[in-house]
Amino acid sequence: MKHVAITLTIGIIGLGMLSPGIFYGADIPALRNTGDSAERARVQALIDGARKENKLDWRGGFIYPEHAEKIIAGFKEYYGLPQLKCNYTYDIGVKIIGLVEQVFKAGRTPPDMISLVAWDWFTELMKRGKLMRYESPYYKEYTFCHKAGLSAPGYWVSDSYTSNPIWNVAELEKKGIKNFNPTSWWDFLDPKLVQLTCMSNLATSSSGIPWAIGLRKKVGDEWFIKLGKGKPALYMQASQGETWVGSGEYPIGLTQRNRNARYLEEGGVKMRWLYPKEGLVLFPLSLVILADAPNPNTSKLLVDYLRSAIGVDRMAEILGAGSLIFGRPGVKLSEKARLYDVPAEEINVIHTDWNKDVTPEAINAFKSWAKQIGVGY
Repeated sequence: MKHVAITLTIGIIGLGMLSPGIFYGADIPALRNTGDSAERARVQALIDGARKENKLDWRGGFIYPEHAEKIIAGFKEYYGLPQLKCNYTYDIGVKIIGLVEQVFKAGRTPPDMISLVAWDWFTELMKRGKLMRYESPYYKEYTFCHKAGLSAPGYWVSDSYTSNPIWNVAELEKKGIKNFNPTSWWDFLDPKLVQLTCMSNLATSSSGIPWAIGLRKKVGDEWFIKLGKGKPALYMQASQGETWVGSGEYPIGLTQRNRNARYLEEGGVKMRWLYPKEGLVLFPLSLVILADAPNPNTSKLLVDYLRSAIGVDRMAEILGAGSLIFGRPGVKLSEKARLYDVPAEEINVIHTDWNKDVTPEAINAFKSWAKQIGVGY
């Protein structure tokens, strides 16, 4: 997949905006919503610094460019930064990691911020002194994230997403499976179902492997061995699985997301999905600032925005139903979103210790085992 970059720039409206006195007198929502004088001074200092920087370079996965454009527009409005030039580059995690490491090696200027599911890499960067320590005042409100073990104090908190089963109701019925109403991961192991199932290649998938390591703690080896004996179809990218489920070639997607079910329903496919009773493994989508970020004030403001109630509510609205499980409780979900989403506080989490359970050694060991039992190649 080629990376996609968007550059967002709003021009100066009116000559009065050129005057610092007039600009500073503007009604800035972020300052208006800050009652504490010390916090107001902190935010004002960051805004002052951001105006001087006037740039931001953000690299990330999961959030598509069209979504980032709207998120950034709200951020600029909230902090009174209409002239900010913000570049967001979307790509898959392995490519972003590779490019950033090349930048480090060459001694070039790095991007400001990274948002990825890349716990092991972020932990390594932290140990190497490549991450900026920043404790946003909104981190303490990410109580679900802290409880689920998806935060690194002083460096990041996380929203998350998960892999869960979805299925094409009509195509499954055409293949003789009617009134399918599962409640458990075990309900998908009937050989008749497994041969109609597609899933991530568990020897290569950057999200599938942590999912399997976590789920294995709950369901044991037997579940995976039975699954492998049924020979499910394995895909390299989630988009391939979504296509297979939508076409009915493999009407069950075992490691999909409710967002994929939503996309298919919007295309006229009758879908169902499940949060199995044993629970879900959550993938931490973390946002970090690099230590040598050329625009640290703007970066800190964006972290504050995306971790505040106002920013998270806007992100939930923009990303749409079935996208993220937010790390703070009380996020406003639309009526449509509630069809696909369960509020964070109602999620049954399969706890994964990302520092111990998902080490490079554990990943390599699981890759080898996945090949042996037929759930990876």
